Amino acid sequence: MRSSDIFKWGMRGIRQRKLRAALTILGIMVGTAAVIALVSQTEGIQGNILDQVNRLGSNTLTVRPAGAAILTQADVDKISQMPGVDYVIPLSTAAVRISGPGLVKSFAVIGVDPAQFYALVNDAELEEGRLYEPISFSEVVVGYEVKQPQDMVAPLLSIDQSVTLEFGSLSNPSRRTVQVVGTIAPFGSAALINVDESIFMSLRAVMSTFGRSSYSLLFVRTASADAVDSVVSSIKASYGSTVNINTVKQVTETVTSITSALTVLLGAIAGISLFVAGIGITNIMFVSVIERTREIGVLKAVGFKRKDVLYLFLSEAVIVGAVGGAMGIAVGSALSFFIPALLSRGLGRSQVIASAIQSFDYAPSIRPEMVVMVFAFAMAVSIIAGYYPASRASKMDPVVALRHE
Repeated sequence: MRSSDIFKWGMRGIRQRKLRAALTILGIMVGTAAVIALVSQTEGIQGNILDQVNRLGSNTLTVRPAGAAILTQADVDKISQMPGVDYVIPLSTAAVRISGPGLVKSFAVIGVDPAQFYALVNDAELEEGRLYEPISFSEVVVGYEVKQPQDMVAPLLSIDQSVTLEFGSLSNPSRRTVQVVGTIAPFGSAALINVDESIFMSLRAVMSTFGRSSYSLLFVRTASADAVDSVVSSIKASYGSTVNINTVKQVTETVTSITSALTVLLGAIAGISLFVAGIGITNIMFVSVIERTREIGVLKAVGFKRKDVLYLFLSEAVIVGAVGGAMGIAVGSALSFFIPALLSRGLGRSQVIASAIQSFDYAPSIRPEMVVMVFAFAMAVSIIAGYYPASRASKMDPVVALRHE
């Protein structure tokens, strides 16, 4: 029997039962669209996080003191001499508060020598102004979200503005007045530093302001990504448990592990819709076989073989799966780009949700192989669901089928 005849038969069966076929196609479409829409979100989020993580480079790690241990200039010099280390940047960090119109915002202060600023965040660009001077104790450069918090209509800070930093006790805080001499263009979060939500000062200024005699952490850049493991081993051999070491590689592996598990979970949840649609296909095929019992008897009586009858009825399931899968991919792709837009508006109500989503912008990722896999899965569900009813139809005794009322 020709393929064109089988296709025409399948279309004829669908046209005769338009409503049932439409509902079954809708089930396949919903399941396919759900898989595409949900999986594309997790892959887009994963890609965004990994892009941000890798902005500091895969050959980056940080060393922080553990417990009562401290890190001094002697440690900077020691680690700088280790094989595979390109350079070491000492940092001093603290938390501060800035009062605005009717609110108080908390930010991180990062003390770093201006000569090493671009080595720390090599993709950062100044939007306005200049870097602070290395010997200045009152000049700061602020990240984009320090200048313009997302939950504020007007900017919190501006270039050449004096601002009071508060730190310590809420009831009796210490204060330091500084001047904004530069603002950083939108950068985003990196693996180890949130540039947009940080205030940068000279290393001397931070250590003097907060009474520090040691560094908060050391930012270590290795000669290559391949040297990271050997440098980590050298540092552990020298310092043991007195320091905590974090690498971009570790962050990347953690993010990949979490988002991959999330992708599987969401894909499985969406796949339930396809399973339900498969039950619908089985149901409609069984009903079709019962309604067309006499027709099956006539076909077999005029010489149609068992496999011909099987293919005729199975063609309906294939067409339903193909149409539903194709429509689901189209709807799911459109929905994939609608979801981030919806979330970025905070669902139209919650400013908290809006701020959280806007601070983490991402684009959904729809890979060609994912589209092919989802379409193939929809087809497989349809074929498997339709096979048993079609097989049952092909096995009917023509004499019994002809007697059926």
